[in-house]
Amino acid sequence: MKFVGIRRVFSTQNEEQYITIGEFWNEMSIIYGIENLMGLGCNWTKNSIEYVMALKNGIIEGSNFEIELPDEWEIVKGRTEELDKIYDEIYKDGSLLYEIEEFDAQGNCTIRYTRQNEPRNAN
Repeated sequence: MKFVGIRRVFSTQNEEQYITIGEFWNEMSIIYGIENLMGLGCNWTKNSIEYVMALKNGIIEGSNFEIELPDEWEIVKGRTEELDKIYDEIYKDGSLLYEIEEFDAQGNCTIRYTRQNEPRNAN
């Protein structure tokens, strides 16, 4: 799976990435619509996360990042207002290699994720 989009780096200090990534989603949703977008989290460090916004179909204007991703992912679906609980459950088994977030206007979310060196189920 090739993922092409606009990359930004966000601080994870004091969990501020939740606010700044949310603002990134709002900015891109105004242009492309929330249901046409997906966000990739990757390359975590102690103090930062790389986050890439892409179109589900096509290539987003101004793309500055491209990566080849695995084809197999764990998938969790839920409600956006419960995102913190969803991530608590995901992270209880350790850190991630990649995550892809998708949202819709009805408040639903789909999180795909993969960890390094773990057996994955095809979904």
